[in-house]
Amino acid sequence: MNRYLTFILAALLLVACAEEAPPPRVVEVAVDEVLLEPYQPRSRYVGRLQAQDDVTITARITGYLLSRDFHEGDLVEEGDILYRIDPSEYEAALARARADLAAAIANQANAERNFKRGKDLLPKGAISEAEMDDLTARKLDADARIESARAQVTSAEVNLGFTVIHAPISGQIGRSTASAGDLVGPSTGDLTTLVSIDPIEALFQISEATYVAAIGRGLRNRLDLDFVRRIEVTLELADGTFYPEIGKIDFFANRIDRATGTLEARALIPNPHSLLVPGQYVRVILQDTQLLEGLFLPQAAVQADQQGSFVLIVDAGNKVVRRNVELDSRIDDKVRVKHGVEEGDRVIVRGLQQVRPGMPVQVRSLATPGG
Repeated sequence: MNRYLTFILAALLLVACAEEAPPPRVVEVAVDEVLLEPYQPRSRYVGRLQAQDDVTITARITGYLLSRDFHEGDLVEEGDILYRIDPSEYEAALARARADLAAAIANQANAERNFKRGKDLLPKGAISEAEMDDLTARKLDADARIESARAQVTSAEVNLGFTVIHAPISGQIGRSTASAGDLVGPSTGDLTTLVSIDPIEALFQISEATYVAAIGRGLRNRLDLDFVRRIEVTLELADGTFYPEIGKIDFFANRIDRATGTLEARALIPNPHSLLVPGQYVRVILQDTQLLEGLFLPQAAVQADQQGSFVLIVDAGNKVVRRNVELDSRIDDKVRVKHGVEEGDRVIVRGLQQVRPGMPVQVRSLATPGG
């Protein structure tokens, strides 16, 4: 009986082993297509803002400050009065210079009359040659004294003009180091500073590799080419917001910095409402306004390992295939691909952790409802 039971159990085991194993579960993945799309090349750099004009205000003459005619931090216009220095000493100097000029004119008139008389008397023998030479010398000396007196008047007028200090440019005035009653002069240091506000400059550094790539795209004659003119410059501020005004590149340095391997560039940014200030750090975004075409795939499909960036695609037989890719710039939620995929390739964007190259998968497109 025991042998009979053993035989039955063995037969049952053989039948069970003979049954086919159930097929492995096919993983479902979501895919998106590699698309050939138009785009505008864009690059980002860290930049710093600076004033186009930065002027130091100093006193050209020595005197007591009568008034300060601005509020610190105000916007001032070119020609506005900033300071007034006591003019009394310089008014007196101008009066003396004018009096000296009047005396010199009178002396010159007398010397001119004597010279003419001498010229009339010399042929008649009424005066000697030596006396005529003396009259000529006096006339020349009187002429020179007039020129000297006129120069003194001009100098006195200039110094008197320096008693009123005007804004040389339009811009924002800084903190004043002097107050009414202070003795100021060329040796007392700066009175204040004045910086232009609109437009404002954004300085940034371009890598040598970027510059060489730009040469390949047309930047051969530098600022004279349409390639540079059509580039739009926008700024991203420290809080992540974008400044609304659009700027233009207006300068590239004439050499690569050996220490950093970068080329300095500058953009002019409109600043009509004084929202930007010198010294502010920003992110400078350069965008070519000309449309180009490139291959794009979702950023979510990109993975990386020791071999570099790669994506997993689903081939025509619904099997997973690895493709190593060379990536370029990212635009929104997509990234441009230089090499590694072709238009129409199906890249896996969901279910990446459940698959590996060679596995069969069930495909669901993101374009379908529920994808």
